[in-house]
Amino acid sequence: MTPPDFPQIPGVNTEDGLVRMMNKPSLYEKVLRDFHARFIDEMPQLQALLSAADYEAAAHRVHSAKGLAGTIGAITLQDLARQLEAPLREGQAPAEQQLAAFSAELTRVLQGIRAAFPG
Repeated sequence: MTPPDFPQIPGVNTEDGLVRMMNKPSLYEKVLRDFHARFIDEMPQLQALLSAADYEAAAHRVHSAKGLAGTIGAITLQDLARQLEAPLREGQAPAEQQLAAFSAELTRVLQGIRAAFPG
């Protein structure tokens, strides 16, 4: 159960995330802040890899996003990363709609974390 004073974050199941963090709100907040810091510039970097047709490196980045999204409880983002990762692992460019969906959900999660924990 999420503590009543813990913020709700769009795109993040905070109850699930807290369980993964042994129900320690301060640890969960740190992990959320770390996620934000790690992925705030993700899309320009991913776009550069895709433009260079470096699908292996792009797949690695998306795989990291997938795992960490699951850790924080961002299940939709995790699923979209899984879909984006599949063609990259095959050495192919992802469909534009896959990339757009991933980008939009990543933005939603990052903005939610920033709004919940400003500064």
